[in-house]
Amino acid sequence: MPKIRSRNLRYGVEYALVRMFLGVLKVFPFKQRVKYGGAFLGTLIANVQTSRQRIEDNLRKIHPDLTSNEVRQITKAVGANFGRSFVEILNNNVSEKFPELRHASGVGLQVLRDAAAAGTGAIIVSGHYGQWDAARHYLKSEGMEVGAIYRPSNNHYFDRIFVPQIEHAGKPAFPSGRRGTTEMVRHVRAGGMVAILLDQRFGQGEALDFIGQPALTSTAAASIALKYNLPMVPVYGTRREGSLHVDIVFEAPIPHTDTTTMTQAANDSLTAQVRRNPGQWYWLHNRWS
Repeated sequence: MPKIRSRNLRYGVEYALVRMFLGVLKVFPFKQRVKYGGAFLGTLIANVQTSRQRIEDNLRKIHPDLTSNEVRQITKAVGANFGRSFVEILNNNVSEKFPELRHASGVGLQVLRDAAAAGTGAIIVSGHYGQWDAARHYLKSEGMEVGAIYRPSNNHYFDRIFVPQIEHAGKPAFPSGRRGTTEMVRHVRAGGMVAILLDQRFGQGEALDFIGQPALTSTAAASIALKYNLPMVPVYGTRREGSLHVDIVFEAPIPHTDTTTMTQAANDSLTAQVRRNPGQWYWLHNRWS
């Protein structure tokens, strides 16, 4: 019981600090809010020992040939991009009012338009890369509401802030786990769309290649796409350097084959993005087995 009280006290303090941080940022207009808040968080991520070490260890695992200076530059870029993206997502209710910041292209966009018109639903796959909520904002602006799966925070108070903001980019938000998966399946069976980020370690997943190393990966997205004959479309929002503008590319749907082949294709698609822009992927993940 004392441990529970101590944990809840810590969670309450952390929640209060986050609310204070967001409250201070609200003094500024949206673009300055993202600039200053993102710079603050980015500096923390790139310089606090634990987060910096995890980024650097992952980079050296995948790219052992990188020099120390190259590792440091990518680490700074990771912090800067994630800082901005995180502040944007926590302000999705304001971000949605700036559609001019999102630029869409790619053959997959028409596929999603056709699916929405037919009421057949679709699966969007991506990763924690660039501005990963930009695609849902863009599709919402075209009248396509795209739900999302989120991993509940260890500090349950944070979800009071996080979940409503996720839903500003597209409803509904499904918690990861059995209940959330059941609700998501019901949603897509009814013709809904959902975005799934495949780049987090899934203990019961398959060991598939990701940037040259085995990574436990969920095959649920491919399984649902196959079972209900839905298009599975990789989508990425690449942030323009030093800017809030995001280029969203909707790739061609992954051909329906089997769950392993399709999920590996999704991993390969994200790998290509990360290799082109390593500073825009979230290297903090404990991704590889």
